[in-house]
Amino acid sequence: MTTAGGYEEVGDDAPNNVTPMDQIEDEDVDVDLDAMQDEARGEPTTVRLDGIVIHIQHAGDWTASAMRAAANADWDAWARAVIDDDNEYQVWEDADLSNNQVEAVFTQCGRSARMSAGKSQKRTGSRRSTRRR
Repeated sequence: MTTAGGYEEVGDDAPNNVTPMDQIEDEDVDVDLDAMQDEARGEPTTVRLDGIVIHIQHAGDWTASAMRAAANADWDAWARAVIDDDNEYQVWEDADLSNNQVEAVFTQCGRSARMSAGKSQKRTGSRRSTRRR
């Protein structure tokens, strides 16, 4: 098992016996997340806000914590995770956007990434197409 510091645990008392990752042979893996870290999935979405262009990471690059923040409608936490430039983030935070403005940004991010936030379920009601008498 690899530790956060880039070491592989070895033996029963693993925390004390670790080997630096650069001294371990490459192992074939099905998914190499380390190799994917530097891969950009697409261009950022650009948003003009108070005359300043803000660059929002491509939705394919959003972290799990950014997705959780979005799912919880914690838009400032989401923005902090997806806006890399500190000055651009400060503009976002100072703007204190309305729900419809945030929704427009989020929708455009999805369009740019060809992703969908999904559709709301329609009312189901009766299955019959005619009214009972």
